[in-house]
Formats: sequence, C-alpha cells, structure tokens
Amino acid sequence: MSNSPISEVSPDLFVSSAAKPVRMLDGFPWLNAIVLYTLSWGWSLLRPNTLYWDDWSEIFNQKPSYTHSVAKAQGLPPWSKILDWFFLEVGIWTIPVATFVAFFIAGLWCFGILKSMTFIRGNQLKMILLIYLVVPVNHARISRICFDYTSSYFLFFLGWFVMVRYKSMKSFVVSCLILFLSLKTHSFLFFVLLPFLHLAWLNKTELLDFEKLNRRHLQIAGIAALPVLYVISRSIFWPLNASWNDYQKPTPAGLMTGLWPVLIGLVGLSIIALRHAKNKPTHFGFVLFVCGFFAVSLALFPYFLAELYVGYAGRPAYITVFEFRADWRSRHQLLMPLGLALSVVGLNELFKGKRNKNIFAGFIIVVSVALNMFWGSQYFLQSLKQEKIVELLKATKNEIAIASLGDQTLRFNGRENDFRGYEWNGFMTLAGISTDRPGCEALPEGSNLVLKSDKSYLKALLSRDLGLYFDVTQCSEVLAKDS
Repeated sequence: MSNSPISEVSPDLFVSSAAKPVRMLDGFPWLNAIVLYTLSWGWSLLRPNTLYWDDWSEIFNQKPSYTHSVAKAQGLPPWSKILDWFFLEVGIWTIPVATFVAFFIAGLWCFGILKSMTFIRGNQLKMILLIYLVVPVNHARISRICFDYTSSYFLFFLGWFVMVRYKSMKSFVVSCLILFLSLKTHSFLFFVLLPFLHLAWLNKTELLDFEKLNRRHLQIAGIAALPVLYVISRSIFWPLNASWNDYQKPTPAGLMTGLWPVLIGLVGLSIIALRHAKNKPTHFGFVLFVCGFFAVSLALFPYFLAELYVGYAGRPAYITVFEFRADWRSRHQLLMPLGLALSVVGLNELFKGKRNKNIFAGFIIVVSVALNMFWGSQYFLQSLKQEKIVELLKATKNEIAIASLGDQTLRFNGRENDFRGYEWNGFMTLAGISTDRPGCEALPEGSNLVLKSDKSYLKALLSRDLGLYFDVTQCSEVLAKDS
C-alpha cells in the first residue's frame, strides 16, 4: 500500500477487498447507534395506534386487504403491501414497531456494505453509519401507509449487502431476487445503479479482461437487466389502472430538474477517475463528498422526474427538498440517508485539517438528533390533538351544523402537515356526526369552525394539554364579511 498521506486516496487504495473477509459487524458503534437512533425515531412508539395522513383513507374503517387492492390499481406488483396486510391483521401498532426495527437493521446492512470499501477507516465508517441512521429525512415513515417504502428500503440494502459480501453464484442469484423485490418502490429502479457500480468496482480487474467472457460479466449484465425486467413484467402482469395514468408520470421539466444534479455528480466522479488514471492522489474528503453528492442526486432523480418536488412560492424545487414545513413530502427523501452521510463525512475530512477533530460531523449529528426530536414530538402532539378534536366534535353534536372546518394549530402537526378532507371525515365519523361539509354558501344556516389554541408548542409538550378549542363563526357573519 502507498505511503501517501491518510487524507488522500492513492490509486492502489482502490483494490478490491474481496480477498479479505472480515466479520461484518466488527466495530459497529452499538451504544451510540441505539441511543441516538432511539432519541431520533422512538417517538413513533409512544402512541403506536395513531393513524396519520392517508391512513385515514386506506386503513380507517377498511379491511386490511384494502391496501393491497389500492396497490394493484396503482400498478404495484403482487408482493407489494403483503407485509402491510399481515401486520394490519395483527394490529395497527405493529407497523411503527416494524418500521423502527427495519430502518435500524438496514443500518447494519449499510455498515457491512461500506466495510467492503477498504479505504474508509474505522472512525469514518462509524460516523457515516451514525449520520446515516439519524439524518433528519423521511419523517413520513410514521404513517402506516408508507410501510411499503420501508420494506423496499430494507430489502434493497439487504440485497446490496448479500451481493458484495458473499461471492458464490448462489448468493448472487439470491441478492438479485431480493433487489428485484425491492423495486416495488419505483425510485429504486434508478438507485439500483449504486450496487451495480459497487460490484463493478470490486471486480474491475476481471471485468476489464475482455478476452473471454467470465462470470463477472454475466453478473454485471444481470444487475443491469433488473430494472428492465421489472418494467417489462409490470406492463404485462400488473399494469396500473387507467385512473392512475398520471401517477409518477415523468415530465420534460422534471427530467431537466433531476438531470442537473446527476450531471454535476458525474463531472466530480470524472475528475476523480482522471486523477486516478494519472496516478495522482485525490483528497479522501473530496472523494467521499462527490460520491455522496452523486448518491443524493440519484436518490432525488425519480422524484424530480415526476415533479413530485416542485418549486413553491417561487422557490426552486431543490430548495423545497429541505424545507422545514414539508407536510408529507418528506417521503420523497427515502433514499437520501446514505448520500447525505457520505457527503457530510467527506466535508468533515476536508474541514478538520491538521487538528484532526470531527467537529463538523459531530455538529451535524447533534443538529440531526435535535431536529428529529422536535419533529417527532410534533407527531406525538398530533396524536394527542386528533383525540382532542374528536372530543370537541362530539361536543357539537346536535348543536351546530358544520359548514366548514379549519385549523390554525399546525405547530402541533408533524412537519406542519395540513389535515386533508378524509382526515376530518375520520375525526367526524369517530365523533358520530355527519361528515358533510358543504361550505357556508351552500349552508348559510351553518357554522364555520376553526381550531385554535392558546398554548405554545413547548407548553403543550410539557403539559400534554394542547389548549384546543373551536372558534365558531356563524355562516351568516362569514357571508356578510365576504360580501
């Protein structure tokens, strides 16, 4: 091995580690990982029977099999929602528990994957893992309806792990099967490029031998064929219902939005490759940052492509990815943790200089846990809030004709999500009152109810008393004011 400085990656550090088997979990930071992960995501376990967002339309008052019928209409494969169906049969509480466990175990797979990259040192690997586990993205995982994304995530990293850690042909076939099953969440159709590149890098010596076709060439071709095979299978065996034709439909504008970050990442990777070809060392921090940036660009590409992230209030689509009031759009951040973790540790290597202190990475971990605790406590308050809303609605029974409902207490909602109409319907159904809300113009004798509170977020969290009440305004007054 080269004697170049440890902050640089010299060409011979890119040698495959396939011949150097190591125990997968040696060096895993169990205590720090469990504590920080639980502080970040354990809030969902405090009130595990709460329904959020689309749960009120697809789970509330529905049979467990209903989620599978919705998935079929959306053009999802037959194995999609099978686990959801099973867990819902057992009890709603099982899904947040399974989600909590699944994302942590995915961290174990990620740790094993990264361990095959010998140029990543022990402390750097631990920092990447911790950031991967606590980076404040995808808080929508708390909704039961997002569990299908969670199981795809788990399967994808499991398949990737098996692919790079076990060398037999049988293991490769198993890994391809697992990866294929993960494609039920369609953003993985693009993200599968990462295990493809990883396997190619680990076996580049054999792949560059073009004189004869070998097993590695067949394996690479097999991985490349997975997305194509899935798309063809979908068009033949599980096509989407005509009513969902516009669902996840790519657009030219979305293509341009998603393509720019990918191209920037490819430019960075090209610079590293050129320096490697010329036997010039590259700063390790720069290599990690570029790899992380490229992984993030792939993670977001399918969501940009379908314009699931668009600019709001004149802001670019790139900014809305990181906005605090994300509503339920944080589900589009499902694939970002690995890329963000690599980028942060790469910047940490660039910033720490001769002092060799991980100040930047430590700061990011602290901020990440703090944000997760804040947003997690918001979902906790939202659970309490929904119960209180049902009580308040019960109090209006046979006394007020509800024409419309509003909410001015979004500080008690996770990521400040707005209640949808079907959520209000669920609250009103539990209160035993009609869900019809025609508006003041159609029901002038009715009332406009606006949910308000005299409590701050912190006081509500400490006391668990949200101070909620309905401000009731007669429709006649609303109409007179509007006119």
